[in-house]
Amino acid sequence: MSKRTKYQARRPVPPIRTVASLKKQPAAFSLGDLIAAAYDTIGDTRAVARLLSSNALASRIGRHIVVG
Repeated sequence: MSKRTKYQARRPVPPIRTVASLKKQPAAFSLGDLIAAAYDTIGDTRAVARLLSSNALASRIGRHIVVG
């Protein structure tokens, strides 16, 4: 047995597998679409104004809507 066959060859490390993910595209909708959907859902004008100017909605869409 020669010295070369005595030692096991070092195997290369397999590449790290990553999970393929879809790039999320932001939904394209206008402010008018948002107001119309809120009014269709709630029905009350003052409640729609409170909803559109709420902090929870501002954190979800990334912008603060001022209704006045």
